[in-house]
Amino acid sequence: MLDHITGIAVESFYLLAAMAPYLFLGIIVAGLMHVLMPVETVTRHFGRPGIGSVLRASALGVPLPLCSCGVVPVAASLKKSGASSGAVVGFLVTTPTSGVDSILATYSLLGAGFAVIRVVISFILGLGAGIAASFVRSGKNEPAAQIAENPQPHPRENKNWIANGLGYGFGELLGGIAKPLAIGTLLGGLISYLVPPGILEKYVGQGMLSYLVMLAVGIPLYVCASGSIPLAAALMAKGISPGAAMIFLLVGPATNAATISVVSNMLGRRILAIYLAFLTVGALGAGFVTDAFFSWFPALLPGVVSGHSHNMQSLNAFELVSGSLLGLLTIYHLMLRTAAWFKRRKSPAQDGFVLRVDDMTCQHCAATITKAVTDLPGVGSINTDPATKLVWLDLDDSADEDLVVQAIVDAGFHPKKT
Repeated sequence: MLDHITGIAVESFYLLAAMAPYLFLGIIVAGLMHVLMPVETVTRHFGRPGIGSVLRASALGVPLPLCSCGVVPVAASLKKSGASSGAVVGFLVTTPTSGVDSILATYSLLGAGFAVIRVVISFILGLGAGIAASFVRSGKNEPAAQIAENPQPHPRENKNWIANGLGYGFGELLGGIAKPLAIGTLLGGLISYLVPPGILEKYVGQGMLSYLVMLAVGIPLYVCASGSIPLAAALMAKGISPGAAMIFLLVGPATNAATISVVSNMLGRRILAIYLAFLTVGALGAGFVTDAFFSWFPALLPGVVSGHSHNMQSLNAFELVSGSLLGLLTIYHLMLRTAAWFKRRKSPAQDGFVLRVDDMTCQHCAATITKAVTDLPGVGSINTDPATKLVWLDLDDSADEDLVVQAIVDAGFHPKKT
């Protein structure tokens, strides 16, 4: 039993360490992007109706480091600022399926060819879905574009912009992906150790059957763009084709209950149908394209999916240190979430106005909700906890509870009074 646990741990650590240096680089770049290009800038420059906005929103979504739940409030802000339904749909497709952090992590485990294909397909799917949505009447009122009258000062004027970027990257961003990253890495290690090489090819096969299986697995399973990578690498090592793995990398991060609910409520069921249809059909097409590419260029297939067991000696010193540090940081964020959950369980009663927000699933969401209500009249202290889905607010007599609820709704969430 101990040998099995050790083997799974070694395989999991190998996957984590192999992508840790690139994931760290992606987190640093993502943190600086967050400071240099805040949400206000995104909505100001890309929140305009028209086909051009679909192109800009889809292109913008490729490098932005937002998971499939973190993208929801940003998309709601785009819509509120006057973006067309097509621009919002394009943004919702490309953003969770790529991101600078996951692009570099994809390169580390699956190679440059796989990373480039993932970016190109993500952009094409977002652009196609957005353009299609632009020609469909959503049944929802399109808001007039709103441009901020008092733009925020350039972040370079703040001497702490580098520290703020790193704080965001290793705090809120890594905290938001810690759970799916840990789950994806452990599942990848489990598959790498326990599943014999080639068995998935034998029972799942290649081509359409494997594509449909990955669709069936990826659509209901929530994984972030980075957390899906070690799992995809392990599945490829056991026999699924690169195309089937690409389908999993696309539909896993892009389909979750929060995103589907927001698209339906904000844009209407017709556009939701387009969103899901493009993801499904587009992912199948992406599978064929990816398999065709690697059949033409087999030398570009990554070595990490060779199907052989891994060991610590195959990692260099930098990967060992990076993997250990990433593991410790991930455990730290998971411990924070667990401690917060136990704290709420022990003392559920707390004075103040309490809301339950079921689609607050990560630190991205918590930060967005806090920002949405901070400057409202009569709002004092705010405590948001994704672990329990609860938001506590200290309100004075001048506060309007309905206004607080509406501000959270406008940010893209669905609060309920407890």
